[in-house]
Amino acid sequence: MVLMSTIAVFCMSSSAAAPAPVRVTTSFDVKYASAVLHQVSRVYGAGFGAAEINRVNQDIAALKPDQPKTWQFAVQFKGTPQSLEIRALLDDLGMIDLDFSASPDAAPALRTAVDTYLNARGH
Repeated sequence: MVLMSTIAVFCMSSSAAAPAPVRVTTSFDVKYASAVLHQVSRVYGAGFGAAEINRVNQDIAALKPDQPKTWQFAVQFKGTPQSLEIRALLDDLGMIDLDFSASPDAAPALRTAVDTYLNARGH
């Protein structure tokens, strides 16, 4: 009986592992990076606000083409602690690839925030 309890607890705890992050990728003119990051900040209740946006913007302004930069943030989505990873890669023509890794439940809201902003500007 003790062995069965141990196995059941092990199975339950391994099935509760955090789901794999979902990537939301976009590419646009680097001049829109700040506005896109502001849209992303609206998805999260905490952990990615004005100070974090400012830091990422400063780092993006200093990026050299083809040298990626990654940032990690502890955020809250609908009151739940989660992580957000942002990866940026600038090309020689001033286009930036922003790759967001977010939880599966936050990814659709993140995708909507980014697409709504960019689509409104014809990108």
